[in-house]
Amino acid sequence: MADELKILSPEVVEDTPFPNQDETSTSQTSQGTGETVNPATVKTQGMPTKRIAYEVIGSALNTKSRKILAVFEFTESGALQIGKYENGVSGDLRITPNGITARDLAGITTFAIDGTTGDAVFKGTIQAESLIAGLVAVGNNNVILDGENQRIVVNDGTNDRVLIGYQPGGF
Repeated sequence: MADELKILSPEVVEDTPFPNQDETSTSQTSQGTGETVNPATVKTQGMPTKRIAYEVIGSALNTKSRKILAVFEFTESGALQIGKYENGVSGDLRITPNGITARDLAGITTFAIDGTTGDAVFKGTIQAESLIAGLVAVGNNNVILDGENQRIVVNDGTNDRVLIGYQPGGF
């Protein structure tokens, strides 16, 4: 068995540089010569740095206060949803080419604007300093403020009972 003695030497693994960096070392091997071999010098290589768009984040977004500080342009898209509706927990807002809708945490639509017809529905109070409208129907059309014909009509469901303004052929 002593006749079959083999001398094994380690496999040489070549250095691989980081991407976009040059290799400056060469490997030297000494097998059984008794020479002292010093390692070759290798250019200092750090880990690649993470690139962050500080210009956009710093001047347009405040990540601590979670506020948008500058104007952004939107590209054409299918829809935008803000929030995630979870029954009893949170509502959501959806913006699509066909309109805007919002739901409260009970799932009830709090407002909707139809992008096709211009119709709008609001659950709560609408408050404004002024309102310009051609016709305002209150309730189930029992009270009508008619700006185009310059009159106010109160109806009992069958007949006009109060008329303020002009009525052709009337009094």
